[in-house]
Amino acid sequence: MNNQTYFAAQRWAKEQLSGQNIDPGSPQFLLKERHGWDDTHLLVHNRELMPNDEWQWFQEAVNRLLNDEPAQYIIGSAPFYGRTFMVNHDVLIPEAETAELVDWVLKVTSSAPLKVLDLGTGSGIIGITLALERPQWDVTLSDVSSAALMVAQKNMQRFKLNLKLVQSDLFTNLINEKYDLIVTNPPYISHDATALMDRSVLKYEPELALFADENGLGFYHRLFATIASHLTLQGQLFGETGFDQEQAIQELLHRVDSTARIEPRHDVAGKMRMIHVWDFSNVGGN
Repeated sequence: MNNQTYFAAQRWAKEQLSGQNIDPGSPQFLLKERHGWDDTHLLVHNRELMPNDEWQWFQEAVNRLLNDEPAQYIIGSAPFYGRTFMVNHDVLIPEAETAELVDWVLKVTSSAPLKVLDLGTGSGIIGITLALERPQWDVTLSDVSSAALMVAQKNMQRFKLNLKLVQSDLFTNLINEKYDLIVTNPPYISHDATALMDRSVLKYEPELALFADENGLGFYHRLFATIASHLTLQGQLFGETGFDQEQAIQELLHRVDSTARIEPRHDVAGKMRMIHVWDFSNVGGN
């Protein structure tokens, strides 16, 4: 019989995680997500006894944290843009930089009806968020991974959306489609950069969504070379990038398409993490 209160369980978890390179707020995150509580509700329940089955689950969850597994995968969900999305090991965990990318897109694009592609959608967080924030937009979600698209489908159902889902490597299965806006958070990490990455990312997040060849720019090289025929005349691209790619990605773009214009953008930490690209050559052509 368990006699742990929620407060005592959290104190036990803090002791277990002490000295480890793990977010100390992870145990509270697990409990709040499990119950749908906020900080106030967690505090209100602190003196209550934790049910025995939940205590067993909580101990196992803390052990998984100690094995570097992210709390979002343990609980199966993650917050993004004021909403909660399903996540699993087939998709990336939403990061603050991606929310900044969504902010940027919403700020500088028209609220008029647009045809939009979330390229490499993963869990669908970008496309679904844009569809919820701009209901008049016609949003398509695409990804090369069928497993990722299954997660995106479940997230669409969660928010009662019926967006188009397409399994496609870049534009392979979107041959005749043209978009006013393409947004992407693609793989952009160099295979040589693993020493700089968190163990939890390397162990649990999908390699397909993380790494690209050509020092992390392989996906963008292919995208820049093919995107023009999939944009309307005023079509634009927004994308997330690596913090160390500011110069390299601009040079790559201008080698591939000398007429295109690019604006890099830094995140709140002052690191280059996003690009806005427009005026591709032959935009709207066949």
